[in-house]
Amino acid sequence: MTLEFDADWLRLREPLDEAARAVGLAWAFGRLLPAQPMIIDLGAGTGSNVRQLAMKLGRPVQDWTLIEKDRKLLSKAPGEIGRWADRNGWEHKEQRRAYMITCDDMAVRVEMRSFDLAQDPSDLGLDQYDGVTAKALFDLVSLTWLERFVKELTNCGYPPVLVTLTVDGRVDFSMSDPDDGWVLDLFHAHMNRAKGLGGPALGTVAPQALITALTGAGYKVETAQSDWKIGPKQIAAHLAMISGYERAAIEQDPVSAPRIQAWAERRRLLASEKGARLTVGHQDLLARR
Repeated sequence: MTLEFDADWLRLREPLDEAARAVGLAWAFGRLLPAQPMIIDLGAGTGSNVRQLAMKLGRPVQDWTLIEKDRKLLSKAPGEIGRWADRNGWEHKEQRRAYMITCDDMAVRVEMRSFDLAQDPSDLGLDQYDGVTAKALFDLVSLTWLERFVKELTNCGYPPVLVTLTVDGRVDFSMSDPDDGWVLDLFHAHMNRAKGLGGPALGTVAPQALITALTGAGYKVETAQSDWKIGPKQIAAHLAMISGYERAAIEQDPVSAPRIQAWAERRRLLASEKGARLTVGHQDLLARR
């Protein structure tokens, strides 16, 4: 199984991520950075971390490098960043391999870099950066990859790390179905399939694995819940989550496809009920030396 994500899904989840973020940890991360920080964002997709963090870091001049293997996603980053700048009334322009966003009190340079995270973490050049960020990444990596990555962080002088929106396995439908637990167990088992990053993916144990690896290496770690709260106004996201659970569960247990599909149909009907809600548990983490 490889790491591939649809740009439409990333756009759909972006407001959920924005609302869920532990803002206090983002502010604290910003205070650990120098006046004009260079930041590397791992598994950047279309650059949502820049859009959601730039105004929270309290640094008027920022230089970001987006790391993403999928060139299709990376190619969409300038457009998404441009639309973000337009919504805020900021100036933006392309400059060589980078994108520049400027307003009265902030200047942000964003460079897009194609890189496969399956490569040796030492090839990232983490020693060039003042801070490391990643969103919705570490539940996809293996323990082996995580340990190699943390070792590289220590080799590079313990830069501060902000890891956000890591799945922790908590899922709560406001209206229950008898097969919820069974389907979700299949889904979470599917999450552990290897994603090409050194072995079985961490899945729902990723938050604790991160804490263990980072504290063991000499980091001080703070965590906070950053749960998605999907309500009636986010029906498209609710339905997309049901479809995602359905597809993964069927891949995990093809023989049970009819029962899983029946569950999904019942779930879609429940999602349209007045007041239907879905909570998906995530964790944010800040690590400092």
